[in-house]
Amino acid sequence: MLCRCVGRYLTGSKRYIAGAELGFETTTLDSEGNVTKTASFDHLSVDAIENVLPDFTGPISQIPPIFSALRRNGKKLYTLAREGVSADEIEIEARQVEIYDLTLVAKATTKLPRFQLDVECGGGTYIRSLVRDIGYKLDSVATMIALERTQQGQFELDKCLAKDEWSADSIYAAIDRFNLSRENENGNTESNL
Repeated sequence: MLCRCVGRYLTGSKRYIAGAELGFETTTLDSEGNVTKTASFDHLSVDAIENVLPDFTGPISQIPPIFSALRRNGKKLYTLAREGVSADEIEIEARQVEIYDLTLVAKATTKLPRFQLDVECGGGTYIRSLVRDIGYKLDSVATMIALERTQQGQFELDKCLAKDEWSADSIYAAIDRFNLSRENENGNTESNL
């Protein structure tokens, strides 16, 4: 019963902090893959990156990476990729995704070729593809080098218990704090428990 209900709690937008690096692209679109392309980024500035971000906000068309769990003819794309099939051979179709908010993190301290993005997006968005497409828009290439999900719907990373704090008492206390905060938000004085 619990497993069937989990999906209900995971609805809503997602938020990520993504690390990116200009100058190279890989098979997986992250630092785990083999380098497939390199390009100069000397012509770019932090302002140039910031200036293209509005082009990737709202509904956008995105081609998912070949190293993904999407299926083609009953096989997962990452299986085909591991068998040596290229993204060009598969001709992965673009799909509509939604980027609600996209900002450059710590602009003042950013030192190219690396930069960080704060991304709030809808389901089905591939951050690796977003970073790739930003690189192309800048007349270069880029690869995602780090990714941290900071929010999933109502759940925010900075409000989660650290793993070393997991105990029955701390979990019950966290649930009580959450329920109290919901009561305060709703203006209720009675407990729903």
